[in-house]
Amino acid sequence: MEEKEIQALVMSSVNAEVNLRPLSGFKMDFSANPGFKKVFFSASCDCGTAALLSLEVSENKTDDEIMDAFPSLVQRIEMQEKSFRKMDCSMHSMMRTGFSPDNVS
Repeated sequence: MEEKEIQALVMSSVNAEVNLRPLSGFKMDFSANPGFKKVFFSASCDCGTAALLSLEVSENKTDDEIMDAFPSLVQRIEMQEKSFRKMDCSMHSMMRTGFSPDNVS
């Protein structure tokens, strides 16, 4: 199963209250885990902050194994989005500018 297929399945399966946008063609390798398919999403807030969210699936997994784990993958991305959404905008601001002591009031 390719990244786009995994991404499309996730988008069709997440809860309606989850606000994700798929990021197509995003190929940055943030993982220290080579051999994984990486699927990227964006979550955004009205304050202008956007979060990069991702899922990783081993390239060695069969389509059946991916589908067996799929509920867990959907739950994981939903939890990431909800955690971002629960942060207040002052925390989002610190995320945008960095967590230096000068930025904390």
